[in-house]
Amino acid sequence: MNTYFKKICSTAIFIVAVTSLPAQKNSKPNIILIVVDDLGFSDIGAYGSEIHTPNIDKLATGGLRLREFYNNSICAPTRASLLTGQYPHKAGIGYFDINLGLPSYQGYLNKQSLTLGEVLKQNGYSTLLSGKWHVGNDSSAWPNQRGFEKFFGVIGGGANYFDEEPMPLGRPYPVVLLENNQRFHPAGKSYYFTDEITNHAVKFLDEQNKENKPFFLYLAYTAPHWPLQALPEDIAKYKGKYDLGWDELKKQRLKRQIESGITDKNQTIAEKDANVPDWENLSYDEKQLWKAKMEVYAAMVDRADQGIGKILEKLEELKKDDNTLIIFYQTMERRLKM
Repeated sequence: MNTYFKKICSTAIFIVAVTSLPAQKNSKPNIILIVVDDLGFSDIGAYGSEIHTPNIDKLATGGLRLREFYNNSICAPTRASLLTGQYPHKAGIGYFDINLGLPSYQGYLNKQSLTLGEVLKQNGYSTLLSGKWHVGNDSSAWPNQRGFEKFFGVIGGGANYFDEEPMPLGRPYPVVLLENNQRFHPAGKSYYFTDEITNHAVKFLDEQNKENKPFFLYLAYTAPHWPLQALPEDIAKYKGKYDLGWDELKKQRLKRQIESGITDKNQTIAEKDANVPDWENLSYDEKQLWKAKMEVYAAMVDRADQGIGKILEKLEELKKDDNTLIIFYQTMERRLKM
């Protein structure tokens, strides 16, 4: 198990945050793999951000922060590699979760590629998943069929945060919410999806505490993946924070990265994408729109961090915080998907 897990980490890890080592010699550690979706390199406090992420920062301070990372550019192939330790084409997901008629592009994990859930389950772990799957729409490739004993979340690439209505992508994109293979139909506007992911993870940990074995929790938030939807109280925290615009914001983040040692002192700001205009060249209305979008984006990240804090509190309550390995991973895809 340990060799396999190290292989997974070396394949696609961005940030690793580790709590204490196992309390007892030769005891198996609990494992929590946290994934946030479409989060940029500098969008958390530990990497220079102005966004309030104290719980993620706590993990970074007490663990390891990586200065280099690799992924597969887009979401589903990255998750396929993360879950199997293989190149995405070998696992069957060379593109998205769409069947293009070739084994390398079948759009779901093949049977030859074992998942972390399957391997750890065979090695005596309880296997739990709350959040996003996105490596197979067919029911034969759902989490409960691929090694996870308990699952709550969305099968596809995303969901609205306040309801289960189809995603407005210009084409039909149904949202499939499940709890252990059963369709989950919450009333619209009765929940916030990031909180639902957190709450189910906490519930799974409480239930698992009755079992005399270690656990593996895959906590896969959709936040801050599009659509930009956040809670009013979280948005309010960031009112006015982005009035300075993205050009000045980049300078401030780079300065903090250099001061923290994450970035070399000779590092300069990367050349701007041709599609991103200078902030000062935007009209007044454009600035108001983009400031609002950045505020909502920050609020979404903030809420995910709050959820991670609840998971850490639950570990302490269950007295498992001294024997749990926590890995925090950020997927990066096409930036400015706002």
